[in-house]
This record gives sequence, C-alpha cells and structure tokens, in this order.
Amino acid sequence: MDWLAKIRALPASQRGVEHEPPDTRRYATARQKLGYVLREATYLGALVVEPGRVEVAVWCPPGHGRGAGYYACFRVYVDGVEPPKAVMFCFYDGTDGSPSLRSMAAARAFAHARDFKEDV
Repeated sequence: MDWLAKIRALPASQRGVEHEPPDTRRYATARQKLGYVLREATYLGALVVEPGRVEVAVWCPPGHGRGAGYYACFRVYVDGVEPPKAVMFCFYDGTDGSPSLRSMAAARAFAHARDFKEDV
C-alpha cells in the first residue's frame, strides 16, 4: 500500500503534528516543515502497531541543501480503506540531540532497524 500517497491525499485539516511536550523548538520546526516533508518525502516503510493504526517512516533532503535531512514518522489512523487522520509524531533533523540522517541510505537503515518494512 502506498501509505505516503494516502497521507498526502488527506485534507490539511486531517494532517498535523503532535508531540509531548508540544512546545519544543524542534517540533515548532516540524510544524513549519510539514508541507515540505509531505511534498518531498520518500517512503521508507510502515509498521502496523495495532488494528486501525499504522506508523509510516519517511525521509527527505534538507530544504536548504546541506546538513541532515528530515526523518519523520506519521501515525495513520485507518478507518476502513481510507485513513481519516495522519499525525507526525517523530521529527529528526539533527538538532536537539536528534539523529542526523544525511542520506536516504542512512535513513532507510535507521527505519529498518526499528522494524519498519517497505512492503506493508
């Protein structure tokens, strides 16, 4: 299943960023970069967490062309065939001690080490 296409197809009101605590600098950046990530990301894999909930890992190059790319995970809440909501809950950009993933290969290895599978 093309989970990234499903997330991209959702109306903006059904996509967002959630994190605890919500007011960290990195997650303010995640909210600012959400549109860019959705436009530029490449699917790395998915993980079925429980019936009705799938987590999707993606990566895209940095918008400014240098440094760490943006690794993100979305939690997709599935209602029948179409997901009614997708929430970015993980955003790594190499700041605040988050992993610095500078290539697609590094991001793919990182996702696969966390049990994300490309054929889910």
